[in-house]
Amino acid sequence: MIRRFALAPFAGLALAGMAAVGFAFAVAVVIGLYLLGLIPIYPAAVRFGRRLAGVGRRAAHAWAGVRIESPYLPPPPPPVRRADGWYQHDRQLYKSPRFPAFAQRLEWISRDPATLRDWSWLLLTPFAGAVAALLPAALVAAGVGLVTRGSTVAGVVTATAGLAVGPTALRLYALWSRVLLRPAGQSWWHRSGLGAWAGRRRRAVWHSLALLGLSLAMIPLMDAHSFALLLTGGLLLPPVTALARPVLNLYRRMAGERLGEEIPVPYRPLPARPRPGPDGMYRQGRSLYARREDAERWQRHEWVFTDPATWRDMAWMLTAPFAAVPLLVPLVAVGVGLFGLVAGPVWWVVWGLPLYIVDGAWVTPWFVWDAAATGLPALGAVPAYLSPLIGVALAVGGALGAGPLLRLNARWAKFLLGPTSAARLAQRVEELTETRAEAVDAQAAELRRIERDLHDGAQARLIAVGLSLDTVDKLLDTDPAMARQLLAQARETSASALAELRQLVRGIHPPVLSERGLADAVRALALDCPLPVDVTVDLPARPEAAVESAAYFAVCEALANAAQHSGTGRIEVDLRHTGDALRVTVRDDGRGGADPAGGSGLRGVARRLGTFDGELTVDSPVGGPTIVTMEIPCELSSPRTSTF
Repeated sequence: MIRRFALAPFAGLALAGMAAVGFAFAVAVVIGLYLLGLIPIYPAAVRFGRRLAGVGRRAAHAWAGVRIESPYLPPPPPPVRRADGWYQHDRQLYKSPRFPAFAQRLEWISRDPATLRDWSWLLLTPFAGAVAALLPAALVAAGVGLVTRGSTVAGVVTATAGLAVGPTALRLYALWSRVLLRPAGQSWWHRSGLGAWAGRRRRAVWHSLALLGLSLAMIPLMDAHSFALLLTGGLLLPPVTALARPVLNLYRRMAGERLGEEIPVPYRPLPARPRPGPDGMYRQGRSLYARREDAERWQRHEWVFTDPATWRDMAWMLTAPFAAVPLLVPLVAVGVGLFGLVAGPVWWVVWGLPLYIVDGAWVTPWFVWDAAATGLPALGAVPAYLSPLIGVALAVGGALGAGPLLRLNARWAKFLLGPTSAARLAQRVEELTETRAEAVDAQAAELRRIERDLHDGAQARLIAVGLSLDTVDKLLDTDPAMARQLLAQARETSASALAELRQLVRGIHPPVLSERGLADAVRALALDCPLPVDVTVDLPARPEAAVESAAYFAVCEALANAAQHSGTGRIEVDLRHTGDALRVTVRDDGRGGADPAGGSGLRGVARRLGTFDGELTVDSPVGGPTIVTMEIPCELSSPRTSTF
């Protein structure tokens, strides 16, 4: 107990020093990002900031007994190498996995709400939490100063007070850290309506800061494009655009979040790899190349150079820094407001509040103010008692103005970064071509499967029945007992063939699906599943037969994956029609980590749904839960009525 009180001032000094280091680091990162446009340093800076926040969590638990859980989303999986040796990210191909991995990390930390909370903790702790941590050491230092000036009783009382409040001060620091560093939504504040409103305003300010940084990063990217065009004649344009497009796609996603609608990626799809002709040469346009690498190089050059989205991207890069200037207004207002709200009053108390009067002078922890000469210290031209009011007004005004200015910036981004009508038409044609090819391939594979099952199963059994009947015909007069035995075997073989035919028909289109509809067919699947399955249905009528079939087999594949790979004990299936789409959700509380790119089952489901313009979304963080969402645009038939 005595040791805990004695070590509290030193622990407070260590926490204050760590807060100062974190603040200096955060300021250096802000300067690097927003003045120098050093976007590549951001993922590494976030990792280091998370380490500092981790030290703060461990210190809060070790020195104050306050446990703070880690709030971070799981990191993305490493890029997967394609069969042709390239790595793909956002319709771009890369020889090395280094840049796709960087783009994935950039998107991951941008989506994680804990990133904003870490930066808020680094920037605000020196002005709030560190003050509580410094209070014991400040009181002890003040007591020592009073003792050296001859005020022994006052010094001992002040130093004792510093030791006495040490554990409480450390706990205040830990509670302050827990407010910002724990996962969002755990406190009553975040669950209340006011907390949700404040969270939206805070995210708007954070998006303003992020979009401002991305807009300033357009300056070096525009310089690189200018160099590629003017000094190399466009030869270096493909690799430069490959570096710029992931950053622009991140801007599209963040701007789309503010608009409440997705800004589609406007780039033309990747062209097919050149194939050798009869003479072994690779043709690209009017040129022939002996090596595939040369043909691919000029193919990528033509693909980038003739894409209208490339030139619209360059127009955006040229105007983005100017379009982002209005975003500075709410950021400056919030920054100045927080300083006036937090830094001004708190540090005025620490540095200027008189603790004891000795011979007409105000003795503070660090200075002796002459009462007659100075009076109360002020913050510049603003009295200390007014700075909180001004800070609240500026911070709230800046937070309220961030949303409209963000939407205005996002609309400009949508105008230049979104696809044109011609690009949408080209993408739609490409999607229809892909889905038609996939549907034809899937149908051919299904026919081959049916042919194989008939040939290897029912056909072989029926041939065996025919041979048995021929033998029975020969033995009927000479050996009736053997004939009856062969007839029994033929009967069993025909029954097995009939069962296989029924199973085959059920695999093509289950009878329960035709007779009872999708809801009862999924309930029948749930009964056959080895795990307990809860089925929730909200379908006032039936979809089209083709949509029902696609949804049925998609649910069948999802249940099979969950039963085999998730390690869960229960599965939930939800069927409902929302808007103009059939929405199917399959959820399990297993180990998670499901990746559509890692197996053929989910890819097959995505191809099946793509035939109907459907989408498959998999949310499966490591540790679970796994949520597979399938949406198929469709209309429901009129509800069936009956006179009975």
